[in-house]
Amino acid sequence: MLINLISDTEYSPKDHGVHTAYLNYATMLEENNQKVVKNSFRKADITNIHTAGPIGLFKLLTSRPTVVTAHIIPDSFVGSLIGVKYWYGLLRWYLTFFYSRANLVLAVSPKVKSELIKMGVKSKVKLFPNPIDTKLFKRDLEEREREREKLKISKDDFVVLGTGQIQTRKGITDFIETARKLPKLKFVWVGGQPFKIITEVDKKLSEEIEKKPDNLLFPGVFEYKEMPAIYNIADVFMLPSFQENAPMAIIEAASCGLPVVLRDLPEYKMLYKNGFYIGARNNDFTGVIKRLYEDKKYYDESVIEANKLATEFSFKTLGPLLIKDYQSLI
Repeated sequence: MLINLISDTEYSPKDHGVHTAYLNYATMLEENNQKVVKNSFRKADITNIHTAGPIGLFKLLTSRPTVVTAHIIPDSFVGSLIGVKYWYGLLRWYLTFFYSRANLVLAVSPKVKSELIKMGVKSKVKLFPNPIDTKLFKRDLEEREREREKLKISKDDFVVLGTGQIQTRKGITDFIETARKLPKLKFVWVGGQPFKIITEVDKKLSEEIEKKPDNLLFPGVFEYKEMPAIYNIADVFMLPSFQENAPMAIIEAASCGLPVVLRDLPEYKMLYKNGFYIGARNNDFTGVIKRLYEDKKYYDESVIEANKLATEFSFKTLGPLLIKDYQSLI
C-alpha cells in the first residue's frame, strides 16, 4: 500500500505538535511495512492530510480516497494567535468544509471528535490519537547527565520541565508562579514563538517572563531529535495549559518516565482513560510538585503509571489500527 502523507508544515514553522504527529505517522507506517511518500504528486492508495493549508486543500480536492487527521478545531486558535475573534466564524466555516470533503476524518481526541460533530462535519469521524515513538522517547541516564551539563543544571537538582509555544494559552504564568513558590527546585520551560508576531502574548505574560525567578530557565527552542534528551533532564513534567486537543508532549514525557502534572481539564479525562496523570485540583500546582519532591513512594508510583499511559499511544499499538482504517477505504 502506498500512502501519501500531506502537511503544509514541511514549508512553515515546525515547532509544534502537528508537524511532530505528521513525522510520527511516517515512521510508524514504515515500521509497519508500508510505503510512504510525503507531499507527493504521485497517485497513492491513500492520501492522509494533516493540515488545512493550501497544500492540504489542493490534495484534498484532487485525491481519492482521502483521510484527514483533525488536529485543530476553531478553539485551538483562541489564546494562540492575535485577532482570532475577528475571523473565528470564517475559520469555523472553512474547517467544516475542509473536514466534510474527506472520506474519513481521524479526530485526535474525544474533544475534537465531539466538536467536529457539533460543527456539522458530514464525513465519517473516528477517534484516533496521535502516536508517539516510545523507542525514541525513553529514560536515558547518560543523556540526562550530558544535557544537564549543557544547560548548567546540577546533577542534584530536582527539575520540573514544561514545553510548548510561549503563548497565553499554555498557562506559563502559572508555571512561573510555581517556580517562584518553590525556590529550592529548578524549573525549565522549553519552547518559543514559531509564528512570531501573530502569536498572542498578553502584557502580563511578557512582564512575568521578564521578572522570572532565578530558578527558572527559558533555554529556547530545540529540534525534535533533541527533545528526548530534554525530557531526560527532568524529574517531573508540568503542563498548565488552559486548552489542548491531544498534546504530544504529555505522552513523550510519560514515555521518558516522568510523572505528568496537568491542569485539571475535562478533555484529559476523556483522552487518558488508561494510565495515570496528576490533575492539579483548584490549580494547586505548587502542592502537587511539592508532594512529588518530598514523597518518594508517591513519586515512584506516578512514574509507573505514566509508563502505562505511554504504552497506549505507541507505534506498536496504533500502527495496525491505522492501516486497518486505510484498508477499509480501499
